[in-house]
Amino acid sequence: MQELKIYISVDFEGAACVVSEPGKTLSDSRLYEETQRIVTAEANAAIEGSLAAGATEVLVNDAHDGGVCMLHEQIHPEAKILLGTPRPRRFLGLDSSFAGVMLVAYHPMAGVEKGVLSHSYSGAAIQHIWLNGRKIGEMGFDGACAGAFDVPVILVSSCAEGCREAEEFLGDVETVITKWGLSRNAAISLSPAKAREQIRAAAERACERTAEFKPYKVDPPYEMKTEYKYESYVDGKRGGERLDARTYVKRSDSLFDLL
Repeated sequence: MQELKIYISVDFEGAACVVSEPGKTLSDSRLYEETQRIVTAEANAAIEGSLAAGATEVLVNDAHDGGVCMLHEQIHPEAKILLGTPRPRRFLGLDSSFAGVMLVAYHPMAGVEKGVLSHSYSGAAIQHIWLNGRKIGEMGFDGACAGAFDVPVILVSSCAEGCREAEEFLGDVETVITKWGLSRNAAISLSPAKAREQIRAAAERACERTAEFKPYKVDPPYEMKTEYKYESYVDGKRGGERLDARTYVKRSDSLFDLL
């Protein structure tokens, strides 16, 4: 049997019916426990679709807020789970032996109109990020991390604006629109059950098409410019260059040194 290894990185904000509350972090929202259940079930849908297509190994990355947010007891028993911090690098466990990466419940970058819960890594701290001169968010940066191992992103589930962003950066990729943003904290959403159904089907299709996808490649050397929301986030930073009161640049030949 030919090996088919799939890496599933799971965020939270892009899941069906997840909108949080204005002025609150997702973990402080009244909907957080419901969100944990919905996200874990969406991850399971991606696992199930992968296994149905013949995946021989599935590694699930609990990628949200410290890596201890999913309901790990409820994750499909055939998957392995990456969780906790600190980690030596982003996307730990991923290497060139994997056939594809899935980004489940991801969200648009900061500043996207009608992007549900849009932000770039830290909604509290970061205004915008640029990688080698191009404004980028988590889908683009994580796609580039996968591309550093020559592994393509094969599926993204997100709100409508998130899926548009995924296609802009990643090109041909299976997408599942879980909701359509009305504002940052309001949306018209698929039911969680319908979202799971579509994610499972898209994951199966994606695994059957792995040879068709292309990795998202950003060539070194790398320069990541970050505009922070407050000067205090830049004060005391070392290892890079402060461009102005709120903007900091880091340079490296490795993407994984930047974040």
